[in-house]
Amino acid sequence: MNFAIRSLLILTMLTSAVYGEQRNEPEKTILEKIVESFFPEKAAETTTEITIPEKAVETTPQTTTPEKVAETAPSANTSKKTIGKAPEKMAAKPLPEISVGSKDAPVVMINYSSLSCGHCAHFNADILPKIEEKYIKPGYLRIVFRDYPGDQVSLRAHQLAWCKGEIKYLDFIKLLYAHQEKWLFADDPVVALKSIALQNGISAKQFEACLKNQELLDQIIAVRLEGQQKYNITVTPTIVINAKIYQKALDLEEIDDIIKPLLASIVEKEKDVPKLAKNPDKKG
Repeated sequence: MNFAIRSLLILTMLTSAVYGEQRNEPEKTILEKIVESFFPEKAAETTTEITIPEKAVETTPQTTTPEKVAETAPSANTSKKTIGKAPEKMAAKPLPEISVGSKDAPVVMINYSSLSCGHCAHFNADILPKIEEKYIKPGYLRIVFRDYPGDQVSLRAHQLAWCKGEIKYLDFIKLLYAHQEKWLFADDPVVALKSIALQNGISAKQFEACLKNQELLDQIIAVRLEGQQKYNITVTPTIVINAKIYQKALDLEEIDDIIKPLLASIVEKEKDVPKLAKNPDKKG
């Protein structure tokens, strides 16, 4: 299938719509931090013997863990010849999961966003830094970032964000949101994106190769389709917090109203968990 036809098909498919410093003193558990920060009246009831159960993270809904688009990558030795039936196209190897925050955080937020979305740009610039200070750095929250391009222009921008790989992904996401109006409303958005790339360590040759990278294109589309099918996404941003879907731009007050009860629930559940007897000789 040539590129023009494939691009048309993709366009048809698309719809508009990080932390803790090391200290010499013993590190506090997530539960103790939650109590001190949000429920000081309960501090006297909570002792240092209380710890989050080892399987606490396993109770987090499966929607908050990285899902694989394909379990294994296609074998390099796979023969292109078939007998009687045309081979089905192999699923693209999934993109790496990009997240900020502790993997042991009791609350997980999945953020589906488009780089051409104005509300997404506002969230990234104004809300995310406050969330990082209040919830991510203390260890209460982990945010998973997922691409959800809304049109061909944003699809190109998402490809650019991945040009330098996962190490630079969030840096380019921040950069592209910060300069969204310059490239999104330019006479030729791709030329504007190329200008941003050239100013930030990507050569013209690398930029062209990135946009022609069919595997990367398939990977981004796969993330979008998976999100659409799993969460019935119709708008961006769509935010999923511990498996509950919010198809709107949330402000900090709304996020507080969602996260604080989740943390309170963790504290209450912990009271019902029998305290394990201290055994300094026991390992694991």
